[in-house]
Amino acid sequence: MGKIVAIVSSPRKDANSETLVKAAVGAAEGKGHEVKVFNVATMKDRRGCIACMGCKKAGKCVLKDEFTPVLDAIREADGIILSTAVYFGQPTGHYRLLEDRFFSFIDATFTPNIATGKKFGVIVTAGSAGADETAAQIVGRMVNFFKFEPVGTVAYNDGNPPHNAEQNQDLLAQARELGSKF
Repeated sequence: MGKIVAIVSSPRKDANSETLVKAAVGAAEGKGHEVKVFNVATMKDRRGCIACMGCKKAGKCVLKDEFTPVLDAIREADGIILSTAVYFGQPTGHYRLLEDRFFSFIDATFTPNIATGKKFGVIVTAGSAGADETAAQIVGRMVNFFKFEPVGTVAYNDGNPPHNAEQNQDLLAQARELGSKF
């Protein structure tokens, strides 16, 4: 079957975002997919894009840090599950660092240098509001810049306390449904 990459970027361990990613991953694995999960919030040696433009010559990001295997895995993947919590109306800083490095997935003419049509899903959690808007923004960037194919989103706006999702069977079912679309 296919290769899927799942990204966890919430700094809270085993909290809502990670719980929902695990449910989606379980469903994808249940369909026979090989899934690699990366928790970018736990990585210590990682940097955002430094606009060196080396990727425009090399065809991939030239920075070497803990994001390197993540970017390589995304290039090789058939599908991607992106997740973030919402902090101050934005994706987490951990997520933004990684997403900035996606600049390496387009060439100097802003044409994707990564396979287009990759399936992707988005999981966004928020304490009270902003998950829907943040998910829509992420979907927009992935479609507009990389021509990826969205399979769905899970947006959860009641993420405080950080373990609400594990008791919300409807929400877990949404995450499993998302994972089954790969």
